[in-house]
Amino acid sequence: MEPDVWSEARFGGEGAAGAVFRLDVGGQAERLVVEQYPRATGDEYGSLLGEMAGSVVESADGMLVAGPGQAEVEAAAAMSGRGVRVRAMYPRALLAVPEKASWLRQVSDAGVSVRVLDHLPHDLMVFDRHTVCLAARAAASGAEEPPLVRVSGELLASSFAAIYESYWRRGTPLSRISPGPHHAQLGERERAVIRLMTNGYSDDRIARKLGITTPDVQSVMAALMERLGAGSRFEAGYKLAREVDPRDL
Repeated sequence: MEPDVWSEARFGGEGAAGAVFRLDVGGQAERLVVEQYPRATGDEYGSLLGEMAGSVVESADGMLVAGPGQAEVEAAAAMSGRGVRVRAMYPRALLAVPEKASWLRQVSDAGVSVRVLDHLPHDLMVFDRHTVCLAARAAASGAEEPPLVRVSGELLASSFAAIYESYWRRGTPLSRISPGPHHAQLGERERAVIRLMTNGYSDDRIARKLGITTPDVQSVMAALMERLGAGSRFEAGYKLAREVDPRDL
């Protein structure tokens, strides 16, 4: 089978180079614009990201292996302020780094739906389901950051959007695992009581399981309710479920 014919026009200029392709698929023409930008840092990167974000109309989906920074927070806030639906995914390991965890919370506070996963393959951004940005290659440890490639065209962008959705469905919302003040203050006994309580154990059964008395269990729960400002055990369980990842108990 002969491949479809591509026609190509190259262009270049300060800070970027690329090509425009015309791809015929089943009698329908698809125009692809491929641009490559040096992986800028600081103000240059912020300016480039701001330019890209400024053209987004409906949706912006991103996964960033190294986590966000000031430029990402500002771009996300600007898009959310215009009514753009913004989603972002990051590696779960970033939550163990206080500075990175703080940036994740700032992104969330900017109106972004944030999820974390155990592993992300590479940086990827999908804008309005017709423009994709990704690293040209994976950077080796200590190596110079790879250039950023932007591809505009629904044919390829829709494939990357589908890949993004598959990762998004496997992610955990940041609101459920972000280490808030209550999470940080949980002691070993409290974690054990919460774990057994969420598994449906009664106070008596929790006490037997942990080798303590039933009043001890009730005292732990009363202290948790007071700390959480909860009026019932159900409300306390709801608030804890939003803050504590079950895998951390």
